[in-house]
Amino acid sequence: MQVKKTELYDRILMTAEKLFIRYGYAKTSLKLIAEKCYISKSNIYRYFSSKEEIYETLVREARRSILEVADRMTAPDFIKKSLKMKISKISHRLADIVVEHRSGILVMLNSGRDEDRDFITDHYIRIFTERSQVTDNELNILIAKIQIFALTDVITSYENPEELKKHILLLMKYHYVGLNGLLPKEKNCVQTVGAMYERT
Repeated sequence: MQVKKTELYDRILMTAEKLFIRYGYAKTSLKLIAEKCYISKSNIYRYFSSKEEIYETLVREARRSILEVADRMTAPDFIKKSLKMKISKISHRLADIVVEHRSGILVMLNSGRDEDRDFITDHYIRIFTERSQVTDNELNILIAKIQIFALTDVITSYENPEELKKHILLLMKYHYVGLNGLLPKEKNCVQTVGAMYERT
C-alpha cells in the first residue's frame, strides 16, 4: 500500500526529532533517518532539501515563541506591572509555549547545535540585563543563567503536559516573588530558615 505524502512527511519529521534528541545533530545523518523510516535516502529529498531544513522545520516555531516570550518578559511596560499581573500573564504564556513546543525545545537543547542554545541564552541574558531594575550587572547575568538552567531542567524532566505546566508556573512564581511565594501565608523565609537552624 502506498504511503500518502503527508504521512511520510510527518514520519520523517517524527523520526528525525527522536534521533536529534537521542544522538545529536552531528551524529544523525539523512541515511540514518531514512533507515529508521524504512525508505530510501532519495525519498527524503522529495520533501526536504537537507538535514538542516528538517532541523529548522522542527525548531522554527519553538524558537520564535521562546524569543517572543523572553522579549515580552523584559519589556519596559511589562516590568512596571504588578507582581500579580506578571505572574498571571507571562507565567501562563510561557507554560503554554513549553507544553506546545516541548519537542522542538528538546531538539534545540539536546541536538548539539550550540548556536541555537547559545543564541537563546545570549539573547535572554542581554535583554534581561538591559531592562532589569537591579544595578549589579554580574548579578543580573547570574539570575538570567539560573532561570535558563531551571527552565531547561523542568522541560527535560517532565513529559506529561499537566505536570510540565504545573512546574513551569511554580518556577515563574518563585522568580517573581521568591521562596515566600511558595510557602503558606503564615510562614516566610525568615521563619523557615530560623527553624532549620534551631533543629541543627
